Formats: sequence, structure tokens, C-alpha cells
Amino acid sequence: MKRKLFRFIPLLFLASAALAQNHGLGIHFGAYDFYGPQTGSYFFTQKNYINYASDNAKNDTTTQTRLLWHPMIKVTYWWQISSHFDFNIGLSLANLQYPNGKPDSEYIKRVLYNEGARKEKYLGELDARINFNILDRRKYIVSPYLFAGLTASMHSIYYGADVPVGLGFNIMLSKEKDFYLNLESAYKVAITGTDQNHLQHAIGFTYWFKPHYHEAVPAPVVEVAPPSDVDHDGVPDSADKCPTVPGLAAFNGCPDSDGDGVPDNLDACPLVAGNAGFNGCPDTDGDGIPDNTDKCPYQAGLAQYNGCPPPDADHDGVNDSEDQCPNVPGTVENHGCPEIRKEVIEKVEKAARSVYFETGKSALKKVSYKSLNTIAQVMKDDPSLYVDIGGHTDNVGSDDRNMTLSDARANVCRDYLISQGISADRITAKGYGETQPIADNKTATGRAQNRRTEFKLSNYRK
Repeated sequence: MKRKLFRFIPLLFLASAALAQNHGLGIHFGAYDFYGPQTGSYFFTQKNYINYASDNAKNDTTTQTRLLWHPMIKVTYWWQISSHFDFNIGLSLANLQYPNGKPDSEYIKRVLYNEGARKEKYLGELDARINFNILDRRKYIVSPYLFAGLTASMHSIYYGADVPVGLGFNIMLSKEKDFYLNLESAYKVAITGTDQNHLQHAIGFTYWFKPHYHEAVPAPVVEVAPPSDVDHDGVPDSADKCPTVPGLAAFNGCPDSDGDGVPDNLDACPLVAGNAGFNGCPDTDGDGIPDNTDKCPYQAGLAQYNGCPPPDADHDGVNDSEDQCPNVPGTVENHGCPEIRKEVIEKVEKAARSVYFETGKSALKKVSYKSLNTIAQVMKDDPSLYVDIGGHTDNVGSDDRNMTLSDARANVCRDYLISQGISADRITAKGYGETQPIADNKTATGRAQNRRTEFKLSNYRK
């Protein structure tokens, strides 16, 4: 078993060396602690010294507080496997007392009371470990690492083995990133009967050697014939997309005749400067349609009309698609229809003010017939006119009742106009209740103004 353990260490050494990139050498000073793992007192403890009289009888006891660690020196050699993994071996040497059993009460008794024989013994340990760098050593000033491995030990004439696990820190001390302060603590778990669980603490310095580079031997100069360039534009035929026409290297050997930044082989208008977004063609009228597909290249238009403006048959500035009177010149404000004469609008509005109903009802008063006949005659005189009838109330009564009443009154007016020979499709009627007041409902005068029927003329169907 012991021989197999010692054979395993050189194999680890060779495997890591094959993968290594950089090498480092370290010297460390520290201490062993065998007392802590046995007693649980890892740092300071009270140590009792017994004083004897001349007749060899116990006289008194002196108590001191001290650190029960033993000095140690260690040499290490490191191999970098990757930015996060290192392999190292270390040789530690010490001369100390250590336990012989598990636990060794005699060892504890000797340490505390100076009783029993005290004998210093040689201890040598050879570590083989893998370190996991939590932070890349070459990128951070302080880089912690965890480690684990295998230790072969020799206690005087006895051989043993244990498994070291622990934590360490590398602290960068040079700008060249090759000199480090190293701190670490390991807990070594015994795996053979001749060894004992113990701690090993160390502080030291590690120097990393730079990788060696060999100067490359210059290759013999071999004269190579220049590549073929038929058009003599400096772009070899193998890379020239226009090998028979002189061009520019920026365009892979193709020319740009119109200088618009689009090479001729990709330019739909190679002799007229244009835009890359339009494959090298211009857009003279700025309507977003390139001249080569624009049927009206000098007049801004729409894509649906192949670049030409929308049709306007009556030339009133309103497109036929939006013109309510496409064959009669009108105004933009009146949706392409001619404006209704002011005196006609005033005549209808005056008549509307004289339309009255029975109180709280939708029945027309007879006095209203004359006014409604006037409105009917206006629509007969001009068959292009349409009318929208709107009924309105004050805020007296419930909202629902007012809405119902105003709608009924508007439709009564509509029915009367139809009875006078006006086509039903020229008239709309709707009640708005108290939602559109034109005066203050807090006064009788205001409420009277709000109780109204409006007739709004238009010369197009809405």
C-alpha cells in the first residue's frame, strides 16, 4: 500500500508537466499543529509547568498561555495547467513532537504538564496537490484558491500518508506578475495508522518563470510570380469581380462610373448618381420612389399610383379618393364640395329657431309647420343638400328620459320633411338629450336656449 502511494506521486508530476504552461518556485515558512485536532484548541491554550523541590516533590504549578505550534520550512514547485488550475509539489521539513495514537493522551499530558519523556522527532512530508484558483492569479492582485491532494509522510522510521485540503491566497507583488506572497492553511486527514490528523500553516514567496521562446528561423525567400491582373487595376483577377474593366479595390475591382458609392455591377442606374438605398438610382422628386420605377419622376406621388400624384378630376386640390364631390370643384375645408351659400345656411338656422313642441312631448306645435316648410323648400331648390337634425333638451328630468325625448323630436322633424317630398336618404335625425348645452342650465333663459332642434346642412353624404 505504501509503495503504491509513492509510485502515484511521480505519475501526477509527469501528467501535470505535460499540460503545464508556466512554472514557479516557492519558499515558505510556517508551523505544524498536532495539538489542535486532538483537543479542539487550535490557537492558544493554557500550558501548565510543574515545579519540583529539591527532594523531587511537587512544589507548585506555573500556568502560561502560549501557541502550541511547531516551526516548519517548505519548498514548492508549481505548474500552471490553466487560468484556474495549478499543480504543485511541496517538500516540508520539521523537527517536533507528535502523537503516536488516536487520540494520544500521553502527548497531551506531556504538552500541558511536562510529564513523561519528551523527544523531538524528524518529520518530512511530500505533497502533490491540485489548486483551484477562484480568481485568475494574473488578473487580480489577491487571488484565493482551494486545494486538495495526497501527502506522503515520514516520521523518523515510520511512513504514512494523508489527504490535505485547504485554502490559500496569492498576492501579486510585481508589475510583471511573476512574484507573489503566498498564504495558506491545510488540514491533513490521516489515511494510514502511523499518521495523525494535523494542521499545516505557511507563509512564503513564489516566483513564476516566464515561458521560454525560441527565435523562429526565417523561411527561405521564394520568388512568386505576381498574380494575373488583366485590367491592370491593382486587384488580382482571382479577387476581381469585374476582371476585364478597371475598377477600385474598395469595390472588389469594379468601377463606380457615377461616383455615388454604388459599384456599377450593383448599380441599377450606373450612369446617374443616386442613393445606395435605391440600388444607385436617384429620387428626383423625393417621394421615396426611385426614378427608374417612378412614372412621374419630377412630381411627388404615391406608390399606389406608381409614383404619380393621386387623381383629382375637378382640380380642386382634394384627391378623388377623399373628394365628396369629385366632379364639382370645391374646397378642402368642405371635403372637396363647394361651400353652401351663407344666406341659405342663415335661412335654415332662423327657421329652426321657430320649431316648437308640446311641453314634455314630441308632438309639433302647428306654429312649427311654416318653419319646417321653409327648410323643405330650401332642400327642394337645391337637390345636392343633405340635412342632419339634432334634438337637444335642458337638464330638467332624468338623463334617459331627456335622451329619449330629444331623439323622438328629431325624428318627428325628419318625418315631416319626408312628408313634404324630401327623400329619406337626404335626412338623418338623432337625439343628444342634455349632453350638448349651449347655455347655462341654472337659469330659465339658459334652459330655454338648450331646448332646441338644430338643422345642419351639407352638400355631401356623411
